[in-house]
Amino acid sequence: MTARLSAFVASEILLSVSNGKLASVRAGTRAVLHDEHKGYKLGKHISGQLPYHYRPVNGIVDDFASENSALEAVLDLAATAPTSPSFRNSHCGEILAAHFIESQLGYKRLYSKLTLTTSQNTNVHKMDGLFVKASQQPFQYLFAEAKTSILPTTKTPTKKHKSGILSQMIGSLNAYSSDDPRFEFARIRDNLAKSFSDIDQKQIRTDLTPPGPDNLKLLGVSVTNASTVNADDDDFILTAACSAPFDYYALVVTDLASLAAESYGYWDALKKALQ
Repeated sequence: MTARLSAFVASEILLSVSNGKLASVRAGTRAVLHDEHKGYKLGKHISGQLPYHYRPVNGIVDDFASENSALEAVLDLAATAPTSPSFRNSHCGEILAAHFIESQLGYKRLYSKLTLTTSQNTNVHKMDGLFVKASQQPFQYLFAEAKTSILPTTKTPTKKHKSGILSQMIGSLNAYSSDDPRFEFARIRDNLAKSFSDIDQKQIRTDLTPPGPDNLKLLGVSVTNASTVNADDDDFILTAACSAPFDYYALVVTDLASLAAESYGYWDALKKALQ
């Protein structure tokens, strides 16, 4: 039995400012995710999404279409995934954010920076993800900036993020407003997935020729543990000034570190069994 991500969404609420002296400048939503649905674990569900973020779909398809060793093709699905727990934690949060945008918000992923990693345990400092909604005219594009945290920890017991990942989110989006997106646009045009029709690919290539689409929206997404939800963080992210207008989504899981360990653990077990 499999489950869609929507089956794990326990609740979604619109965020509001708790301090009457502050004025909200953006919309915010919090989605809380269950650990399992009818015995099917969220970690297992996320594990099935991992390969699509580390390798272009075209490469995965070509591996199996070649009719070379199917065993090696399976092992190579997650060959570039990290082995370090710290990188697994952050990557898992970014993958969950992208999967949520696709599954729950109706977009289709054009780009994931994780396909650009140059070694297993590393990050790429580029756009986290660019998505398109091709079901409407003109096409609607969404750039997502994802920030993740496993707080609180024994070394860092704080439960607030406004001076951490939420401040970093504002900084990243401020920087985006002045950055040249030419690198990302060229990368996307060169690697459009086979899942897009020829007509859609032509439109996307046109839209992503600099200066890029006019209808590009920005979304900041945080992935944090349920024990750290607090009004101060909500007040900060809803009211903080940013040169780039954006909306905000807060994804909440029980324990991101445990979720990451479980998600990557399925691939560890598979590799051990097959090698």
